[in-house]
Amino acid sequence: MKSRIAAYPTVESPSLRPLEGRRGLRARSWLGLLGLLCACSRPAEAPTVPPEAAAPPRAKDTSSSGSSEIDVPVTDGVDAALDALVPETRLSPGGKRVVSGKHGVVTSVEDQATQAGVRMLELGGNAVDAAVAVGFALAVTHPSAGNIGGGGFMLLRLDGPTEAIDFRETAPRGLTRERFDAMIARRARDGAAVGVPGSVAGLHLAHQRHGVLPWSAVVEPALRLARDGHRIGARQAKTIGWSWAHLSKDEVARKAFGDPRTNGPVKAGATVQLPGMALALERIAKEGPAGFYRGPTAKDLVDSLGPHGVMTLDDLSSYEAKVRRPLRFPYRGWVVETMPPPSAGGVALAQTLLMLQEQQAWRHPLGSPDALHLLAESARRAHAERRFHVLDPDALASEALERKRQRWLDAATWLTPHPIDATRASPSRDLHSLYEAATRELEHTTHFSVADASGGVVSCTMTLSASFGAKVFTRETGIPLNNSAASFASVGENVVRGGQRTTSSMAPTLVLDSGRPALVLGSPGGDTIPNTIAQVFTNLVDYGLPLDEAIDRPRIHHGFVPDEIGFERTRPLSAEVQRALRARGHQVTSKRAVIGDANNILLSGGEAFAYSDPREGGRAAAAHPPRQRRASK
Repeated sequence: MKSRIAAYPTVESPSLRPLEGRRGLRARSWLGLLGLLCACSRPAEAPTVPPEAAAPPRAKDTSSSGSSEIDVPVTDGVDAALDALVPETRLSPGGKRVVSGKHGVVTSVEDQATQAGVRMLELGGNAVDAAVAVGFALAVTHPSAGNIGGGGFMLLRLDGPTEAIDFRETAPRGLTRERFDAMIARRARDGAAVGVPGSVAGLHLAHQRHGVLPWSAVVEPALRLARDGHRIGARQAKTIGWSWAHLSKDEVARKAFGDPRTNGPVKAGATVQLPGMALALERIAKEGPAGFYRGPTAKDLVDSLGPHGVMTLDDLSSYEAKVRRPLRFPYRGWVVETMPPPSAGGVALAQTLLMLQEQQAWRHPLGSPDALHLLAESARRAHAERRFHVLDPDALASEALERKRQRWLDAATWLTPHPIDATRASPSRDLHSLYEAATRELEHTTHFSVADASGGVVSCTMTLSASFGAKVFTRETGIPLNNSAASFASVGENVVRGGQRTTSSMAPTLVLDSGRPALVLGSPGGDTIPNTIAQVFTNLVDYGLPLDEAIDRPRIHHGFVPDEIGFERTRPLSAEVQRALRARGHQVTSKRAVIGDANNILLSGGEAFAYSDPREGGRAAAAHPPRQRRASK
């Protein structure tokens, strides 16, 4: 089965015509303006090639399992016009607490995983090699979210167009609505909640297309950490402790993460060995995806699901990671590229930023009630779109998908029927008829960012959905399995369908300056992810903060439901700002200790600046030149 990526619309497409509506939305949509730019620059006699007639260059994936033949997207006039834009603002490189270097940087939630990525850079690997090593290492050292039993999204840009690698889990073909409802009633903590894992296929696909080091070399750090032992960090000890009531009921998890002296969870600083995970990683290192999706590891996975398990060996062997076309749009001359569906988070981020741009929210002081009100109102509308109007793109015909993309990249989608009142909150129940039926989303994710010496970048977010997923571990290999099947919705377009991907709020994002990477953004945090990224982005682009200050700033969240603005208890809004927001009709709460965990990178002047968000601890590190590394041994 091929993962077909539709070509971009031609500039004569009706979707690029000027939009009518509220204040004309500045008279034209951004796509319309770009269309005019392209039309002006194109020779008059050049014929227009309809999207279906253009045959993009194809790169065939020859792996033994886990990925598909790929149609590589081609650029067109719209892309060229975007890359020709000049930003209205400038970034502020540096920062008191950032790590910087000219030979590559890595930032993640866990020190040993960050070092695994740095090692690949110092061995001569590129950003993809480093990212794959970090991804596998996090499966060992950050097991509540890092994984080989879950899925994720990756945005990468090396020396060509940005590629979006989709390795979101798929629902087993046998998952029906009846089974889904019964699984939800059991709180998604058994084998019925497990989606077909995508991480091994996705990391392998990225490496096969762009890696320069041997596959076994990028898996080796994770294999060594599992086999020889790794240190439990403070954050990882907390996540194990929080889930211990469930983990202690599973023999494999209890043996892996328990302290036999206390019969409780391991503490920070303890050394843990995972021989079962090492066995799985050894098979993956030798056989590629076939070592996971077929053979004894696959059989162990299916046999470990228990009486409620739905997944079959056929579900595993037929899984495909896919390359998709990023969502691209301009913001004040910057070009933002974010993950497309099945990422609903990318859609929410795009709509939030486009609405903020339309409202010229940057004219209000940073952190002021006016600025926070516009952020909350934009996010409220964007999250309604995320919840109800995004689904697996493979479920749509190419024409329907293109119409959806135009909807997602248009501020008028929500501002025309539901204009933002600068003085009053818009009740969520008035914006969408499904408000009462909506439920909150909980995901435990992890995000990491990589930049190499050549300016290649990777933004990657991975998840098990809930912390430690379904709380199901494979018997022989000790792999924590996801509960992503519970991420389907009961209402809207993302309802359960066997064999399809569920949507996710994960939204790895890149920001370009004249076609060159300038920011590598992303965060964990379930439905807070798009809002976290939007706030870090605007702190950098609109207010000129250095990277560490932009990430350390307090954050808020509005996710359409519940109808409230949440702020961080550890970084509270002032009483004055809270009063001003309540006066506009907002409910303001501090239920969350923190919002997001932004391990992000800024690139400027041939140097990369990385910062690890202190909210979850973690580590940012810079690579040394390879020759210096060898000399220091």
